[in-house]
Amino acid sequence: MAPSSSTNIAAIDAGSNAIRLVIARAKSPTTYQELKNDRVALRLGHDAFTQRQFDAHTIEQVAEVFRRFKSRMNQYDVQRYRAVATSAARDARNRKLLVDRVFRNSGIRLEVIDGPEEARLIRSAVLSALGNSVAPQLIADLGGGSLQLSFMRQGAVENTISLSVGTVRLMEKFEIRGALSERQRHLVNERTLAMFRRFLPPTMSGPPAPVVWCGGNAEALAVIAPGAPVKEIPTLDLNLLARKVGHITRMEVWERMSTFRVRKDRAEVMAIAAVVFLALGRWAGVKRVLIPGVGVKEGVLRDVLNSLSGRDDRAVRANEQVAAARRYAARLGYDAKHCEAVREFAGALFDQLRPQHGLDEKARCLLEVSALLHDIGHSVRRESHHKIGEYLVRNGNIPGLNGAQRDIVACLVRYHSESTPNTEHKVYASLPPARQREVRVLVSLLRIADRLDSDHRQTVSGLKLRVGNRKLFLNLKMSRSSDLILWNVQHGTELFEEEFGLRVHPKRTP
Repeated sequence: MAPSSSTNIAAIDAGSNAIRLVIARAKSPTTYQELKNDRVALRLGHDAFTQRQFDAHTIEQVAEVFRRFKSRMNQYDVQRYRAVATSAARDARNRKLLVDRVFRNSGIRLEVIDGPEEARLIRSAVLSALGNSVAPQLIADLGGGSLQLSFMRQGAVENTISLSVGTVRLMEKFEIRGALSERQRHLVNERTLAMFRRFLPPTMSGPPAPVVWCGGNAEALAVIAPGAPVKEIPTLDLNLLARKVGHITRMEVWERMSTFRVRKDRAEVMAIAAVVFLALGRWAGVKRVLIPGVGVKEGVLRDVLNSLSGRDDRAVRANEQVAAARRYAARLGYDAKHCEAVREFAGALFDQLRPQHGLDEKARCLLEVSALLHDIGHSVRRESHHKIGEYLVRNGNIPGLNGAQRDIVACLVRYHSESTPNTEHKVYASLPPARQREVRVLVSLLRIADRLDSDHRQTVSGLKLRVGNRKLFLNLKMSRSSDLILWNVQHGTELFEEEFGLRVHPKRTP
């Protein structure tokens, strides 16, 4: 569907402190014009962060908001949309009840996204807003339930971290209802610093570079403590904020509303945000940060715009996951030439066997990631390297992999050599049947790919498959004759033949 001057799109962000709708008209494959912005101060994080569930009244309120949003979308003849829910919905055990209720009431499909996807949407919005004018080193978004951090280098993401530090979460945790007492301010600061010490390096690496902060609180504080604009982008002066923070935290909610002309829900959390932002500024070693005024909903809207034009950011996400796996493997001293060869072979096997396995591009990406990581256990000990590799995948810092994806990759690394997928293994047993089948299929491909470079000399330079008469003819282009490679492949196909029902016949082609 190509965008035209009459193509309207929409994005909904169900955050922890409010639900937002933006409707826009697609002007070109890369630009849009906003037509309508709507925001409802409905706090999903109220019970989600303390009771780990939504109460019945909150669910009904959310369903009613979505019904109104759907009516507004119909009014503007919205032809495509995406609706996402973030931290509060991730924490709530009964999030499926909320998603189902929203769909029954409005017909809108609400998607609960994980931290890495939330960070990606924010990055997409920020990088689009900045264009080529600024290359940020850090993009941070402080929401009601979480703090999303994206570390950048030359426009590419190096790492993403999601911290359970959010304004509503902290407000509920420390029972803050108005002005912050000295003890409450100290608790917020200490909680924030404790999370930084646990999950962040001591300081940001590299030379100082622009830092970007997103979210409604950042925008509100930039009005209270403005800095000099950078290339027409508003900034927040942290020195000025530090001088004002005591006054802000001692004010009651109604005083903040009157003094700063903000809504009640913003007035309730902006003092907490000021404490968190000052701690983040000290850690980052910056005195001024850019506030481009975009966030999750703009990132969602850009995804919808891309989908209209046939472009899909899933390819970008896949590239980021592969790049992150490559960096992690490099830190552990992996055999780059071997692992890259295995990755290429695995991808070729996957692509040429699509009619047989029926898996999607997400599965292909996880196969590539696993190929890069399959031997990382050797960095600790050659014996049991597959088990060590599983542990390193599950506990290592590999940006872009959510929990389910990480478990699948961990299984692929564990089973890539001899070990067989087994329900007695905790990680594999925790996967639903469909994901277990995906693991078995991908492992069977990874085993063959690994054996195609069993001499670690890249003897095989290409492969072509032909399926017929319940057989898979594996024709290999080889720079030199190697009976050992052919033997290794032949003796690594048991799981493949079991899953695909095809007998493998490898041979060298002229």
